[in-house]
Amino acid sequence: MKHIKEQEYNWSFDRRNSKGEAIFRHSTDETVEDVIIFLRSKDIEYKLTQGAGSTMFWVYFNYQKYCYFSTTGRWAPWNEDGYPDRHYKSKGIEDFYTRFLLADKPTFKNETETKKEIKKILEDEQIEYKIKKDTVTLTTKAIPRKDGRGNRRRYTYDYIIGTGKWRSMNVDGSYNETYYQASSIENFITKFFRPKEELE
Repeated sequence: MKHIKEQEYNWSFDRRNSKGEAIFRHSTDETVEDVIIFLRSKDIEYKLTQGAGSTMFWVYFNYQKYCYFSTTGRWAPWNEDGYPDRHYKSKGIEDFYTRFLLADKPTFKNETETKKEIKKILEDEQIEYKIKKDTVTLTTKAIPRKDGRGNRRRYTYDYIIGTGKWRSMNVDGSYNETYYQASSIENFITKFFRPKEELE
């Protein structure tokens, strides 16, 4: 892996704002490929936005989503309203990872929740599931429609072990950007997962 050397901020004049104040811009001197190599080395999920010459990444870490610009080191957490409230500045991708991503921990942790415990609960409840790393994908059972026209819609959810965070899958197979909070897998099943009574 190419080592991205530690750097200081590299400020240069960019423009003046509407108030006539000077705006300075930091240049990381990093390429899109540099950022991709680093993120892959940390096994961090990412997506480079479309468009020729694009330098903006979506970075997925600790069940949160961030935008990151490889040319300037500017970044922002995902805002449900679309445009972020403000951008923050890092020196580069390694600085962004070390100083900001690693410091941004989930606010809730269930230290006692394990894969073994969750498997037992789901198997006892006869819930269809798959586990990949620390994510459990649960799907409601197939129930025939009363009119005989196939089955009712099956619902799929992702649940993050040890955090109580969960989200639902859309009809087109994509996932909602927003994670919701449960206190445990049992709480999620009882309160948020499709109740058996609704499926019978």
